[in-house]
Amino acid sequence: MKNPLSRSSLAGLIYHEYITVHYIFVSMVSSSAKTRHNDSRISGRRHRTHSKYKRTVRRGKHNKEHIQRNNFYLWANHKWISEVPKTLPRELRYIRPLDNFKLIQDVMYKNVIEMYHDYVKGHGGHGHGHGHGHAGEMKNIYTSFLNLNPEPIVGHIAGFCATYDTMVQENNLYKFLGVMNQNEMIKWALPVVWTLYPDEYTPKHITPHLSSPALSLYDYRFYVDDKILEKQMRGVRLNVSNNTVIRQEEQTGGGGRSSRSVDNDDGGPETKTVEYIKYKQRITRAFMKLIDDIFTKCFGSEYEKTHHIKAQDVYDIECLLMNLMNNKDARFDMNYANMYNTAKHPDIPPHRVPSSHANKSRDSRHKHCDCDGSGSGGGSSSSATDLKDRLKSPHYQHNIRGATRILATDAVELTDIDWREMAGHIGYTSDDIPRYFVASQVGYLKSVMCLLKKEWASDKWKSYWYFIYMRQLIYFHDKWRQIILDFNDTLIRGKDTHFPREYFPIIGLGYAFPKTMTEEFTRRYKNEEMVSKVREIGMTMLECYKERIQKNTWLSSVTKKGALKKLNTIELRIGDANLSVPDPTHLEYDPKDAWGNLMKRSVQRTVYFANHSAGTGSGSGKASPSPSLSIEDLDMMNWNTMKFAGYQSFIVNAYYTAASNSIYIPTAYMHSLNVQFGRGYEYDLASVGFTFGHEISHALHVNSRTFDYKGVIKNWWSRPDVATYERKIAGIRRQYEDISKKYGFVIDGNLSLSENLADINGLAVCEDALHRFHVASSSSASAAAASVSASSSVAASSDHIRTMSFQHFYTYYAIQNRQYANRREILVQVLTNPHLDQKIRTNVPLMRSKTFREVFGIHKGDKMYSDDVDVVF
Repeated sequence: MKNPLSRSSLAGLIYHEYITVHYIFVSMVSSSAKTRHNDSRISGRRHRTHSKYKRTVRRGKHNKEHIQRNNFYLWANHKWISEVPKTLPRELRYIRPLDNFKLIQDVMYKNVIEMYHDYVKGHGGHGHGHGHGHAGEMKNIYTSFLNLNPEPIVGHIAGFCATYDTMVQENNLYKFLGVMNQNEMIKWALPVVWTLYPDEYTPKHITPHLSSPALSLYDYRFYVDDKILEKQMRGVRLNVSNNTVIRQEEQTGGGGRSSRSVDNDDGGPETKTVEYIKYKQRITRAFMKLIDDIFTKCFGSEYEKTHHIKAQDVYDIECLLMNLMNNKDARFDMNYANMYNTAKHPDIPPHRVPSSHANKSRDSRHKHCDCDGSGSGGGSSSSATDLKDRLKSPHYQHNIRGATRILATDAVELTDIDWREMAGHIGYTSDDIPRYFVASQVGYLKSVMCLLKKEWASDKWKSYWYFIYMRQLIYFHDKWRQIILDFNDTLIRGKDTHFPREYFPIIGLGYAFPKTMTEEFTRRYKNEEMVSKVREIGMTMLECYKERIQKNTWLSSVTKKGALKKLNTIELRIGDANLSVPDPTHLEYDPKDAWGNLMKRSVQRTVYFANHSAGTGSGSGKASPSPSLSIEDLDMMNWNTMKFAGYQSFIVNAYYTAASNSIYIPTAYMHSLNVQFGRGYEYDLASVGFTFGHEISHALHVNSRTFDYKGVIKNWWSRPDVATYERKIAGIRRQYEDISKKYGFVIDGNLSLSENLADINGLAVCEDALHRFHVASSSSASAAAASVSASSSVAASSDHIRTMSFQHFYTYYAIQNRQYANRREILVQVLTNPHLDQKIRTNVPLMRSKTFREVFGIHKGDKMYSDDVDVVF
């Protein structure tokens, strides 16, 4: 078994959690750094100097305790925050924000590159070209992504222009949307995005979803007119902070004082800033320049005349799309549809059917519903009932906001989409076109399709189509890619370096050969002993969570039963990814054409997935066996951010999946510095234990709580319990919003609510596990002491050990969360990422802990004190 840390200086760089904790606690109890000088001839001057030194030590001790009571995160991480970023090697400076997980991910990337070379060498993949089998194809992908040859890009530009002109001549919008959706690298920006996700209503089935796009700019206010924005924000200090946040000096994203972390003693924002509207204008101007630069590189400086496209049109289209996202269909998008229609039995979830009426109810439920693949909802409109009547059927009545099942029969009338025609162009065979799709927002789809049918071939929309294609294309041009990197990384995120080119082939290898890469990494680095230890801690956390639910006093019996059933059936998958789809080896990848290779793989993957998901709940009506397609196969890459988004074993992360009610811990996670057994139970809980507590908490919170133990959207909560739950989480949401304002950011607490609740409950369950550990230890110690009549001294010692143990645990917890980020990085994070700034994520759960307050002596008036210590469950 190889040690992934042995070959890197990274271990020496950040391997000092023990030193940090030791330093902190010695500083707490030490009264002096020197022993008293006993020389009787000491001078008065030296005596005064020594007294002054003692006062300085006492003052330093007081300052540390002051920071501890007011910003525990900073108290635990001050040494690391002040020293490690300064000593970080240049080759690691692309890691921003800087944290333990990202640092260790760099080590994993090095391991993947080494693994690739060993694999190719061992499987005969020498040289380039065809005829070298699996390893040869992998080598072609690797080479194309490493070199990013510019020559093929020109051909791809001409090829797209020709394809677009042909589509316009055919005047077939459905064909255009279908073909564009076969390109996974750009489809996230399409007005109608097709994706495959687990069916929210049928267990273990996969269903097509149609949704709105992700826009280019991370803040919706960038698309709002300045005058309207000023009116909306009148009376509020403009921007995302008390004083606004972005410094003019930060335009280059360089280091220095302007990009310094704001983790000072009081957590206040820097004051020398520009107002939000000025920042917005600067970003939108930079965005317009980005569009112009891309068009100029691809089409020449006269692109407006030669291709009839404009940079301004691109921005205008994105503004238009954002406005259309506000359009709602009151029948589907406004409210949760009839989930609590249980007036006579308010404690019984509405989907429960009395056994005496089971057969009759089942026939009625699926009369016009394809939930079980046996309905008639996919028939023609002539054989179906009236739409008004169908909307009253269980198929539509049992839908939940954000996941409306639209029958193919009703698609044109409800969304203006001819689903069968569009699906055929995506890649479905005519016999396997799903009988329904899931719409994330019916009102948006209807309005955008009405507009597209009138204008999709206009020059204004042509500008947008060209931009979303060329923007992704230039990523794979050796020189032109700098344009998009300078905008996304340098300007927006404040990075001074980019993702290393030597790692870029991992993106191609992971996308083209996900099964091979994941299985080979697992085979190479999986440690069964470590898997066993991680699983043991996971089971302990699960048991503590179940005890917490059993002791809960506000949940009704029916909700408590559903929660326990969900916890009892959670699958813990440690180190094994279930990628069932074989990697294609017949695509003949070109060692000089990275984009062409991606296109081959994307079309093949789209068509394969479309046809292998048919008959699994999509409503084909065929009695076909389940295909070799799992949930883990679906997500793979976020092409917007160029990051992996799937179940790759070489990614340092952890996942809870509601659709399968499972927790997945990749092999790479278990080789991080966060997983180091033998350093004490407190450390184990702060690292592995908290990870499990956090992921388990997702099962019972926010969106995931609407899924049952089978991974199906089904209300198993009583109405009174939902009301109580909503009231509890509203207080937590307000607290995070209020504290974020104090740190200089105005946030929408709903974006991060799920992660915040998982943090709070995850910490609480870790406390339960540590308390259980000390109860067991005290019982053993008391039994031993009884024979020597020393029970009182043992009890006192036990209390002292418990206090120190919890202090160590909380300090390790804060250390695990340490992060270094400049204000611009935090700004983007709080507006786009459900994971808030780590300082807030660390301090707020601690503030809501009674035990933390007790062991560190936190009192009212301290900033780490909170009147509200409710942790929901």
